[in-house]
Amino acid sequence: MFYLIKELIPPIAHSLKWYSFKHGWKGNYKNYEAAKHKCRGYDEADILNKIKESTLKVKNNEIPYERDGIAYDKVQMNYSLLSSLLYIASKNDNELTLIDFGGSLGTTFYQNYPFLKHLKKLKWCIIEQPKFVAAGREQFENEHITFYSTIKECLAENNVQLFLICNVLQYLEDPYQLLEEINSTGIPHVMLDFIAYNDKPGDRITIQHVPPVFYGIEASYPCHFPDRNRVQSLLGKSYEKKYEFISAPEKYYLQLKPFRYEGSFWEINK
Repeated sequence: MFYLIKELIPPIAHSLKWYSFKHGWKGNYKNYEAAKHKCRGYDEADILNKIKESTLKVKNNEIPYERDGIAYDKVQMNYSLLSSLLYIASKNDNELTLIDFGGSLGTTFYQNYPFLKHLKKLKWCIIEQPKFVAAGREQFENEHITFYSTIKECLAENNVQLFLICNVLQYLEDPYQLLEEINSTGIPHVMLDFIAYNDKPGDRITIQHVPPVFYGIEASYPCHFPDRNRVQSLLGKSYEKKYEFISAPEKYYLQLKPFRYEGSFWEINK
């Protein structure tokens, strides 16, 4: 029995290292408003300043990578995304223009730029909240990266080949409204990345409790675990799913239930 327990402890410990009784995803709320009412929120100015500071360090080559305002000592590559970006560029004479919806101040751009800078044309269009757009235009815009407040504003100036939604859809009050809007754009490719689904019909609406290592304070906000079938049915009106992938190997926990982030790549129906 001693040796059996000894063998079991390492995988159990590894699996539970991402579990927290205090932080993470908790609850099952009737709707987004009910969850929002119980959230502590966060100071948007403090978060923006922290992200601005860390992204400037990446831009100025002082650190290799940042995400959510946290500095990392090496770039955490997303090879499913990178391969899709190169695939799309290869179909468009080595040119690539994409929308990065909710793309902060350029985290994913800087992550992938070393592998895309050889392209004849690279336009990375970030759609963000007004304060992020203002900060982006002031300190981060260049020949490759631009900031917009709406999809309509971006499409008026750019011929976009990819709509990227990375770790954003689940935080929208109505994620399905965004998917309907994407269907109407005619953009040739869509990529969903870092999304976790409810394993039962319908959405599960939770509160995500964020540890202070991210924002310097305790914060919480509503988070959807959307209905997989509804998401795929909506996109399926205009797009064909080409492949799915696991976005990250780590298991996270919705209360005591483990989940992994997933992604999928879609091409418009011809």
